[in-house]
Formats: sequence, structure tokens, C-alpha cells
Amino acid sequence: MQEPKSMAETEQIHPWSTTQELIAEVLSFAPEKHFAPGDPVLSPETESEVFYYVETGTVEVSYTGSRHTKITVALIGAGEFFGEIGFFDQGSRVRTIVASEDADIAIFSREVMETIREQQPDLYIDFLLYLTRKICTKFRRLSGETSPIAAYADSIADRRSCKYTGAKPLPPSLLRSELWRNVHEQVERISMDFFNMSLLVQEVATESEEEKIRQECQEVLERFAESMPLLERQVAGSGYEDIFWGYIFKEVYPYFMRSRHAERSYHKPKGYAGDFLMIEHIYENIPKGDGRIGELVDAFCLNRPSSRAIRGRRLLLADQLAHLTAPLARKGNQIAIMNLACGPNRELFDFLSRCEYGSLIKALCVDIDAEALEYTNKNVDTFFHGADIKLMEENVIKWSLGRVKHRIEQQDIIYSAGLCDYLDDRLFKKLITRCYHHLKPGGRLILGNFDSHEDAVFMDRILRWKLIYRSRDQLASLFADTPFGTATILSEEEQINLFALAVRE
Repeated sequence: MQEPKSMAETEQIHPWSTTQELIAEVLSFAPEKHFAPGDPVLSPETESEVFYYVETGTVEVSYTGSRHTKITVALIGAGEFFGEIGFFDQGSRVRTIVASEDADIAIFSREVMETIREQQPDLYIDFLLYLTRKICTKFRRLSGETSPIAAYADSIADRRSCKYTGAKPLPPSLLRSELWRNVHEQVERISMDFFNMSLLVQEVATESEEEKIRQECQEVLERFAESMPLLERQVAGSGYEDIFWGYIFKEVYPYFMRSRHAERSYHKPKGYAGDFLMIEHIYENIPKGDGRIGELVDAFCLNRPSSRAIRGRRLLLADQLAHLTAPLARKGNQIAIMNLACGPNRELFDFLSRCEYGSLIKALCVDIDAEALEYTNKNVDTFFHGADIKLMEENVIKWSLGRVKHRIEQQDIIYSAGLCDYLDDRLFKKLITRCYHHLKPGGRLILGNFDSHEDAVFMDRILRWKLIYRSRDQLASLFADTPFGTATILSEEEQINLFALAVRE
């Protein structure tokens, strides 16, 4: 039987002992082409018998969504192949790829591959094995993202954020308890108040009477909201929390679910509360709902401390963007801004609407929801500002964990308004650290998080909008064992939505 070849003999036959050496060997066969920024490299019309390798620079992969929105899905940097799947399966191209900066790209045509096969068959086989592994890795990742928004919702969802289940029989031991009698009496009063409120709004009234009715309805809703912390304390630790709150919710459901705000928060059509349309409704601050009672309940929801805080953070972030970019603009430098879980991007465009150096701004807006990006393109980015705006579809959670990689240039500012309220401490720190490495020296990170507040029980128990609340000290402490070390804590006027501001030294 033939003896196996020694390592030395193998290296003589195959001079490429590492992946880098393998790539260097095949690159000697492929012609190189230079692409200037904006030059098209690949499009749906490009012939499929070619694939590419980025030697220097970066290319941007995108598609055109509805409303003619260009949505970026990847930024591919040096050392990466692209187009190889279309090369092998001969399928039509579905993405457009352009150079986002000066790029040198090696082109592997069928002729190049045939030359490698004829002249160095061992190299050809090893190269095919390498490409096969790369393609398999891509497909494994993609197979886990058949429903990316649902996966994103799962990653930020709390088990207590789910909807209430159907009514269940009350345990006899609970019915005989003093706790049940106390809570039942309070809920009966609440139920009667809501029933009387529904009768009030049916009355035909003059303008002055209408205002009185509206005021009385708001008082009913305020009393209910104010009673909730007491109810929470009463039932806490009883072991029957879910039963009690299911019972309370059943009594108020017919009224609250007529509100657009409450209905969207509870039913979560995107899989999570706080999606871009919900945030837009809070920003717009125009009550909408089913009938008069729906509008009244919606007005109540839109005027809660949490809603006022969300409107306040829009102002705070726009002001911070102006404050932090002004010194950079005076130097004439290009200013890179990255908005994570960007939603409708209102604060960014508020800033741009009064920015006199828009041409220096280069903003990368990242969200898992392509509809949010399309909404930004059609309804928010509606005036001339001169800034370079890139809309990118990506799961920020996976990006934080390093499970997806993009060639993203270092940023001057990275911020996120409403993502961190859903992240446990481990994920939060991962996000902080990932952002640190994507900031320039002197770059700023701004991350928002709700502090606990008087309306937290209402949000959690009725709207099922469950957040992870953090105090100023808790928020600052998360930065202690990250590369930043420290952070300054800011807040909007309600003192509810806190923001950690950290600087990369």
C-alpha cells in the first residue's frame, strides 16, 4: 500500500498552506479593474458568468424597494468575494453592487476559471472547495433569516410582553381571599367608570358641553392610570398576578383597544411594540381611534409621560447632533453618523433641516424593517439638505454580536434612540463595545434608555409594552467594564428617557 505523503511533500505539491496563500495564487490568474466611487460593478442585467474579489476599497450591495427606495443590505470590503452564487447556479442577479469608494476588484470569468483548471488542477479543486464552504456559510446564515423581522422581534421580546390569554376559571382559594375582595371592588369601580364614560360620549352636546365631557372622560382615564401602581403592589407576590391582571385587562379592553396607540402597542403587528408607525403616531400627536371614545382614549395615551418623553427625545437628539457636529464642520471635515434601529429618522432630518453644512454629513441609517426605511425615503427625506443618506436593512442585534459583518467606516457619532430598552445587560454591553470599535478617536456614542416612571405599570400591564428600565446609575454602570469606561447621562424634559453619552478617547 502506498505510504501517505509527508507534510513537506504536500507543501511542495501545494505551495498554498493557508487561505491567504490560496487566494494570492488564484489572484495571479484574474485581471484587476479599478472602480471609482459610484461606478456600477454588478446589476440584475450583468452577465452571470463572472464573480468578483475585492482587493482594496468597499462595494455596496443594494436593491430597490417599493417607492423606489434604495435599500443597502451589505457593505463588502477587501478580502471578500461576491457574485459567486450567480456564477455557479447561472441564476439572474437580484442585487445591484456599486463601488462606495475607490476599489480595485479582481474579475473571475469562466475563462479565468478554465485556465486555472487546465494549468493548476489542484489549485482549481482547492479553490472550488473554498468557494463551496463560503457559499454554504452564506446559505446557513440566510436559512435562519427567512423571517428576519420576526427573528428580530424574538430577540428583543420579553416573555411578559405577550398578549393575555383567554379567560380562565378563578381558583376557589382566590375567590375566598381578602385580596380578591379588595381588588374586585376596585375593578368594579373602574369598570363602572368606563361604562359611564362610554355613555357620556354618546350624548349630543354643544361645544362647551363637549369640552366638559372630554374633561370628565380624561379624569376617568387618569384615575385608572393612577390606581395601577397600587394594584400592582397589592397583587405582587400573591402567585396570582397573571390572573388578576388578565381580569383587569378584560374589563378595560373594549375601551382601550379603540385607541390607535393602545391597539398597535398591544397587538404588535410587527411583532414588537415601538415600531416606526407607532413612533410616528406619537410624534404626530393627533388622536385617532374607533369612534369618539377611541379618540378620547388615544388622546389620553398620547399625553402620557412616556409619550411626552418620546417626543422630547426627538428634540434632544436633534440638538445633540447639532451640538456635536458643529466643531467638526468648522474644520471642514466630512462627518459620519450612524443611526441604529433608526425607525422613521425624524430627529436626524430635524437636525438636517436647520443644518448649514449638510454637504459634510454622511449618515448611515440602519433598521431591520425595510418598510421603515421606505417610509423615511418617501415621507421624511422630503427636502434638500445636501447630506449623503444611506438606508441599510440589517438586524442590529446580530450586528452587535458580530454575527454579521460589514465594511462600515469609522463614525464620528453613533446613536440609538429606542433600541436599548429591550436589551438585557449582556446584549447592551455587546452593543456598546461593538460601537466603540466603529467610532473614530474622539467619536461619540449616544444610547437611550427609559428610567422607571409613574406610567411603567400602565405600559407593561395594559399596553404590554414591556421595557427594561434603568436608572441613571444603572445606565452609567453598564459602561464601566467596556472600552469607554465612563458615560455622561442626559435626559429629555420629562426626565424619563435617559441618554448615555460616551466618548472614545
